[in-house]
Amino acid sequence: MDSVRVGFSPRLWWVDAFIGDNARGNPAVVVLLEAPLDSEVMQQIAFELGVSETAFLRRVRDAWSLRWFTPTVEVDLCGHATLASVHVLSAELGVPAGEITFLTRSGPLSGRRLAAGLVAVDLPRSYLEELEPTALGTALGPLREVWQAGPSSVLAVVEDYETLCGLRVDALELFAIPASLVVVVCAGAPDSDLALRVFAPRLGLAEDPVTGSAMCALAPWWASRTGQPTVSARQASARGGLMHARLFERAVEVAGEARTFFSGDLRV
Repeated sequence: MDSVRVGFSPRLWWVDAFIGDNARGNPAVVVLLEAPLDSEVMQQIAFELGVSETAFLRRVRDAWSLRWFTPTVEVDLCGHATLASVHVLSAELGVPAGEITFLTRSGPLSGRRLAAGLVAVDLPRSYLEELEPTALGTALGPLREVWQAGPSSVLAVVEDYETLCGLRVDALELFAIPASLVVVVCAGAPDSDLALRVFAPRLGLAEDPVTGSAMCALAPWWASRTGQPTVSARQASARGGLMHARLFERAVEVAGEARTFFSGDLRV
C-alpha cells in the first residue's frame, strides 16, 4: 500500500530526452522522492506538470524504485523518462555512471552513461507476430505490414518517409485499435535507418514526441529485415527525436542524448 505524505518538497528536473540535430526530444519530469507517495497524489502531480511522462524515483537499498505517469494514467513502461532518470542520477546527483538498476512494473531495468554524451537504458524486447495489412482498418491508410508487438502495441509499416510525415490521423479511429501504442514506421530517413511516429490516445497522448519503448519492437523488426542488430531512428514528430538501439537476446539497449532544461522544488 502507498504511504501518504504531504508537506514536503521533493526535487524535480525537467529533462529533454533523445535530443539531437533538429530534434528537441521528449520532455520528462523526474521527481526524486524521499519516502513513498500515494499513487493518487503522483497522478495529480503528473496531471499538473502536463508533460507526456512524469517519472518518480525513490532509493531502495542499492536500486531505485521508478514509476511513470502520463497526465491521465500510470503506465508499465516508458523509455524516454527512464533515460531522463539515468541522466538525472548520473549528471545531476553524482551517482556513479556504471550500471543503475530500476525496480519497475515491467521488472528490473538497467541504465548507464556511455561515451560521447550518450545515455542508455535496457528495455525488454518485444516479440512480433505478423497480422494482415488490413488488421487496423482505415485509420492509418494503406499499410505494407502490420505486426502485433507484445500485448499492448502494434507496429504499422508505411511506404516511405513522405507518407509517414504526411500522415493525418483521427484520434477516435485510433482509439478503436486495441493497443496502447500505435507505432508507424518506414525504412529510410534523411539521417537515420528508419523513421517513426507514435500515437497513444488510450494513454491520453494524441501523438508522443519521442518514444524510447517503441524501439523494443523496432529493433527486432529491423534485425529481421537486415540481419543487423543495431539501428538508428528519427521520430518524425513536431519536436523530433534521435534514438540508437542495439538488439540483444532478451533486451534492447536504447541510447540517446539528454539535457536538463530546469530544476526546482515541488510543494506537496
